[in-house]
Amino acid sequence: MTPRAPEALPWRALFAVLALAALAYANSFAGVPQYDDYNVIIDDPAVRSLAAWRAAMPGIRPLLKLSYAFNNSWGGLAGFHSLNLLLHLFNAALVLLLLRRLLPDVPAAALAGALLFALHPVNTEAVTMLSGRSVSLMSLFFLAGVLAHLGGRTLPSLVGFAAAVATRETALALPAVLTLVGFWQLRATPALPAGQALGSALRATRWHWLLALLALGSVLALPRYRELLAFSFAIRTPLENLLSQGGGVLYLLGQLLRPWALNADPVLPVFAGWSPRWVLVALAWALLLGAALAGLRQRRWSAFALCWFLMVLAPGHSIVPRLDVVNERQLYLAAVPLYALAGIGWCRLNARAPRAALLLGCVVLAALGGLTWQRNTVYHSETAFWSDVLAKSPVRARAWNNLGYALEHEGEGDPRAARLAYERAITLDPADYTPRFNRLALCRRVPEVCDTGR
Repeated sequence: MTPRAPEALPWRALFAVLALAALAYANSFAGVPQYDDYNVIIDDPAVRSLAAWRAAMPGIRPLLKLSYAFNNSWGGLAGFHSLNLLLHLFNAALVLLLLRRLLPDVPAAALAGALLFALHPVNTEAVTMLSGRSVSLMSLFFLAGVLAHLGGRTLPSLVGFAAAVATRETALALPAVLTLVGFWQLRATPALPAGQALGSALRATRWHWLLALLALGSVLALPRYRELLAFSFAIRTPLENLLSQGGGVLYLLGQLLRPWALNADPVLPVFAGWSPRWVLVALAWALLLGAALAGLRQRRWSAFALCWFLMVLAPGHSIVPRLDVVNERQLYLAAVPLYALAGIGWCRLNARAPRAALLLGCVVLAALGGLTWQRNTVYHSETAFWSDVLAKSPVRARAWNNLGYALEHEGEGDPRAARLAYERAITLDPADYTPRFNRLALCRRVPEVCDTGR
């Protein structure tokens, strides 16, 4: 028995998702380059033009870099923001289609999940920050590949998978996600044993697993990827990284519930020896994983959502160490079924108290849309961006240094405030030479700023 197909997609639902998302991100066009944007867009010669992109190939993330080169050739900053917003709107539509396919009996939960995806401010890093496109563009191909597979179109699904990997290598999680989705759908038949359902799901995704192996080989064949891997494994050991990421991923889950407290550069603990904190982190994940595996056999959506979440995050949040433990943009694709889980909860409330559910839904969507609008303003200047980080992480030395640079160079500049920011960074991290160099350069350029009268 195959799960019944969902009813035709109501155009009003799609319009609501797209219209509200466009409204929430209407002020994102005032955003300026921030943080990672300089390394991967502004200062990367390979994306300054289409000709430069061609000359740099073969290289890492070719489709992503092609999109950057396209915007640098046509459209400028407005073009970057236009394409980023367009990608988010397409992804919101694909999320709605996917959730309706996976939850055919509760279309309202699918709509609620798509609305939460479209409006949650945690996604501003993937939409408003220019380099966040690495996640949103990959998600477009990833979601299209999942939907094509569900529709029985293997070749388009494989093409979507290849495009996703050529955009961001973390898309290698797609075969595991497709296996999860297949298992979920097959378990709708109560008489089908779990082992048989898993075997059928694996057979249905065999070509995706083969392509994943080929793609992994292609990735490792590129010298730049090998350099990045060598750098990564020098940061911390795989076990230290796994535990550090365990704590970081719990932090990310918390960010979904605290949309007013988002932080683009949080200070997160890194495992450096056993302590009560890391024992609790390990126990928490042991309990969560055990509950997820048990719940998946019983076809609980909460278990499916957690498994999807972990599978999507696994390529970048497991064995291979990262310099920054987590970034908010990684929730963009990983949290999709968690939004639907909230939608299922709303549907249950709606069945008991429709008026209260309607009021709650309107309040939550209005609040999320407003928070997204407000969050977009953080990207309107580098000073605002780093001031926001320091309001939440006042001991972040890197943020003080970056704030100092922004205060020194943005607009007319404020060299005295910049000097104080550099000195705060030096106090917090005396071993970092960068703020010392920046302070020295500032004092040479504006000597009166550093004249203390002594």
